[in-house]
Amino acid sequence: MKRISNILFILILSSSCAFLSKEKKEFDSLQKVTILQAKIFNGKIKKLNLIYPFQTIAAKLFCADREMALGALKNGLRQVFVSSDRHIETGDVICEYRFKVDEVDKSLVVAKLKIENSKYPLRKVRVPKKYAKLSDKAIARWKRETKTLDEVYKNAIVDRKLFQSKFKKPLASKITAIYGSKRVFNDMKHSWHSGIDFRARKKTKIPASNRGKVVLARHHFFTGKTIIIDHGLGIMTMYCHLSSLKVSEGDIVPLGEIIGISGNTGRSSAPHLHWGVRVNGNWVDGFSLLKEGI
Repeated sequence: MKRISNILFILILSSSCAFLSKEKKEFDSLQKVTILQAKIFNGKIKKLNLIYPFQTIAAKLFCADREMALGALKNGLRQVFVSSDRHIETGDVICEYRFKVDEVDKSLVVAKLKIENSKYPLRKVRVPKKYAKLSDKAIARWKRETKTLDEVYKNAIVDRKLFQSKFKKPLASKITAIYGSKRVFNDMKHSWHSGIDFRARKKTKIPASNRGKVVLARHHFFTGKTIIIDHGLGIMTMYCHLSSLKVSEGDIVPLGEIIGISGNTGRSSAPHLHWGVRVNGNWVDGFSLLKEGI
């Protein structure tokens, strides 16, 4: 009788193990992951190669509760470009994988980035009155254009990259306004500068900073004639205040292709190029993109 009981116990145990899902088996066998410690300045990006310890489990990476675009798996690592909100000056950016095991939510912290303050300056700017004190018509237009931009950002390409080489700054001219500065227009309207301004005389040819898909080519109230290129993996570049557009929405453009001509359209005090860089949901300092060798 005792022998029969032992046989039944073994059969039940082996049967229960057989019914464990592949995800549960993998989760139970996961080794402890060393948490990557690093620093990141607010308004800038950090290129990380993070361990991806999963084979069966389908995990997504979240940093500061925002989903990140993950690069292809190579040698057990995935490359990710983490961006830090310009307006958060202290604290930590926690990166964790989130996934389900038998319909139960799980998470695994893989990186902790300490935020350091970039200490952006204040700048006063004079612009035409209509751009400082908005009319009802201008506000209505701005709201429509904001919805358009929200759609563009929401549909960012995150599952692949469209570029094959490193990013380049669009012009080699003098920088007339840096990223991140607090701005006061006509001593009235407060804002902040989400890009870098390059000196660009009228009719200067503007090249694409890298290969990508043109996802916006329109005339907007504040940014004038504007182009946005989606480069994949959550990276976008923006080119503003152009006098003319040389590409259309949907075009795939290579690195260096002329996409527009410089100008003074929109809220602009003089001819120049405003170059913006957006990485995984945040407008960041474009020079940090170049510095990271992306």
